[in-house]
Amino acid sequence: MRGSRVRERQVSEETKKRAEAEVRQQRRAFLQAVEEITTGLGETEPRSKATIERTVTILGIAEARAVKSEVDAIEAAGGMPTVDGSRRRTPGGIYLFLIKQRLNEAGRKDLIKQIVG
Repeated sequence: MRGSRVRERQVSEETKKRAEAEVRQQRRAFLQAVEEITTGLGETEPRSKATIERTVTILGIAEARAVKSEVDAIEAAGGMPTVDGSRRRTPGGIYLFLIKQRLNEAGRKDLIKQIVG
């Protein structure tokens, strides 16, 4: 009887350790994606970094990276003007514009408030 309890406890502890390791790995991947996007967009201010972190949280790593790739393509093609056409948007501005556009099209305006908030 005692041996089975010990094995059960060992299995339980191993399962818990694996779960904790997976959480750490996911967190590391999340932070790496946020850093990659903020660096690629040239954002250095804490407020901007926090906004990008919220976009990665809401959209997920893959979609946030896809938007970043879109920004790179737009920048390579000459950039994007502001609404009034007086100047070019910054890469971070393009990123946020594309995020808002995607969420509007998906009917998720509530998420825009969470990101910009």
